[in-house]
Amino acid sequence: MLNRLRGAIINAMNTNKIAYNKYVAEIIGTLMLVLVVALSGSGLSVIIFAGIALAFIVYLFGDVSGAHFNPAFTIAAWTMKKIKWQDAILYICAQLIGAGIALMILKNIPGFTFTDINAIPNLTIGSIFRAEVIGTAVFALGFAAMIHGKTTRSNVGFVVGVGLFFGLLFANMAGGVGVLNPAVAIGANLLNWATILGPIIGALIGAWIYRFIVLGNFCGCNSSCENTCGCGFCHKKSRNTDFMNNQNNLNNQSDNNQSEPTVVIIEEVNVNN
Repeated sequence: MLNRLRGAIINAMNTNKIAYNKYVAEIIGTLMLVLVVALSGSGLSVIIFAGIALAFIVYLFGDVSGAHFNPAFTIAAWTMKKIKWQDAILYICAQLIGAGIALMILKNIPGFTFTDINAIPNLTIGSIFRAEVIGTAVFALGFAAMIHGKTTRSNVGFVVGVGLFFGLLFANMAGGVGVLNPAVAIGANLLNWATILGPIIGALIGAWIYRFIVLGNFCGCNSSCENTCGCGFCHKKSRNTDFMNNQNNLNNQSDNNQSEPTVVIIEEVNVNN
């Protein structure tokens, strides 16, 4: 099983000559994001700086990797078939590498201390999990707009950055610390099961809600879709296509009937009395 997985990943890398650019972009982007979040303090300052930093990073690397920088978002994109599973695994590995590098850098900064979430008053693991799910679901709306092509190149960074801003805001209002990214949880030393599982669940909820509300279905098809997967758009298009084909067949039959002359054969019968 491991050999098959290794072979599939190596094959994906060998068949895509520009694949390495994507993974390097994910490493650097995740590294930058973790450093900004960890060094921005707490409260409103980290919310503002994180949103601005992510917008900048998306503008830098969006055309290269699609600007995930978040394992939870990569998993959500994979469930919506926006990324192949081989690429998804390599994206997550790249993001974890970026988070690990950021962690080592932060540990070697003189005078820097990590936030101890266990020392925050009135903060429970349940409240952290709830806040991570809510905040990441809000954040994922902006990411879903990007991967479904609802943003332009000029505003994609703004949309995703504002998504993070409101995601962090909602997470703090829900009584959590607002991590919203398992890679950030690792790099900023905020790791526990709530900061890992919460963002994954929240990303799935937010991304799929966006797809259903904006596109009107769960398969991601739009009015120009050529598939016939059975969704609202495809089913309607399929029915319209069948109806038009039937109408064309009827019209063709009618034209053929009108163009063919009617031949009446009259046989002369002699009646002998």
